[in-house]
Amino acid sequence: MTALLALPVQLRLAGSVAIALGVAHLVLPRLLGWPADLLAMRPLSRLVVGLHTGFTGLTCVVLGVLLWPAEELLAPGLLAGTVLAAQTVFWGARWVCEVVLVSRVVRTAPVPWRVAHGVALAGWAWLTGVPAAALLAH
Repeated sequence: MTALLALPVQLRLAGSVAIALGVAHLVLPRLLGWPADLLAMRPLSRLVVGLHTGFTGLTCVVLGVLLWPAEELLAPGLLAGTVLAAQTVFWGARWVCEVVLVSRVVRTAPVPWRVAHGVALAGWAWLTGVPAAALLAH
């Protein structure tokens, strides 16, 4: 897919998607029905879930912003290579989680969730592949 659009465009698009994913963490708890589930938890556990959700969203935003200076990321340099490698590892780990963990749960879920899982698999693979391709071109 990377060959369809120039790599700098792909990097910025991937960055935009990562930023959108991060911002989506603001509505994710309500979408998944967490408020009712979280009420059954102890306050400290509820706080930890909320903090981790918020920081995961913030991490996605930061990683997305780091993909925007595409030309600098494609230029030689240790920092650019490190950013691209870190992005590849982060999004690749998310893809592995989708394959190994989410697949088990979604297998018996309603059809819309299984479709969303298929889209997510492709999305995480793409978010992994873009910085990986840039790293290889680097």
